[in-house]
Amino acid sequence: MVRIRLLRHPARDADFGTLLQTFLVAGVATVLVIRTQLWATNYPQLGGHGLHIAHLLYGGIFMVIAIGMLLVYLNRSIRRPAAVVGGIGFGFFIDELGKFITSDNNYFFKPAAALIYLVFVGLYLVIRGLERRRGLTQIELVSNALDLVAEAARHDFDERERRRALVLLEQADQTDPLVAPIREMLARVEALPAPRPRWPERTWSRVRDAYLNFAETQRFTRLVTAVIVLWGVLSLVFTFELVLSIGLHLGGARSGAVSDDISQLSVINWLNLVSSTVSGILVAIGVVRLRQGDRGAAYRWFERALLVSIFLTRSFAFIESQFGAVFGLGVDLLLLISINLMQKGDRENDLAQLAPAPAAAPQPARPDAVRASG
Repeated sequence: MVRIRLLRHPARDADFGTLLQTFLVAGVATVLVIRTQLWATNYPQLGGHGLHIAHLLYGGIFMVIAIGMLLVYLNRSIRRPAAVVGGIGFGFFIDELGKFITSDNNYFFKPAAALIYLVFVGLYLVIRGLERRRGLTQIELVSNALDLVAEAARHDFDERERRRALVLLEQADQTDPLVAPIREMLARVEALPAPRPRWPERTWSRVRDAYLNFAETQRFTRLVTAVIVLWGVLSLVFTFELVLSIGLHLGGARSGAVSDDISQLSVINWLNLVSSTVSGILVAIGVVRLRQGDRGAAYRWFERALLVSIFLTRSFAFIESQFGAVFGLGVDLLLLISINLMQKGDRENDLAQLAPAPAAAPQPARPDAVRASG
């Protein structure tokens, strides 16, 4: 008999992390596309004759479409397109933030870029927290496996989904009375061949594989280490240059150029200066640990320097330079990914060294040795 269980918390989708990340990436890309397009077209006004149609309205339309897709269609394959459409709508919406936090309805409100950046950073941290909080529960494992089987009723069940459902059931408690019937259904249901990836997926897979293969080489490690050291030095130099105008005293300044006085620096200038200095110090510590031969510790210090830059320095840069700080953020993210790949490679090498060597096969005794022993 199947026992009735009370569900205290709604079961989570096994793909919720990927779906939320898709939503986030679509939102970030939309903001960047909107700002680039407006800059390239000199900020046109849609509507004319004193009527302006704010793209906040487009955001609402896209988000309504995404909600409608999820409410109307009973299909797993609709969730990712809904995440993309919803992310686009959220991007349109959040891009207008400057109009709703100022008294003069100012789209170009200077802190708006930093606030938009912080909103996306906050969403990213929430997503990472949800992914790391705990694994799927027993109910969630069984529910997701059953949801995959339901694709057969919609004639959309393939071998890839069958394998995934079996993996979920393997992780579940085998004493659960639902596990055996679902596994039996998986064995009986006819599955379609796994679909061939589309060309964007194939292209991305080739690029990713090439990058991962390069990341396994010593040349990649030396290159990334050199770049991050250069990044730490340049970020420190450029920060002092921008904040304290030191460069005006080097090689002679132009006529009429005056450096900033320390007392004239704003709070944002000081915070930018302090966070950049902290990143530079962390990089220096990493270099020292690297010279001592402790690569793992060096990579951790490099990672901390990048996180300080992403979560603090870039926030202040968005306030100062608006969306001009996107390029620096892109460099930070690329370096962080590279450092994580290097750490992963070191962990795999350590595990390979700790693994016991395969036992040597016993050598057959020589006939003369056997006779001698006898």
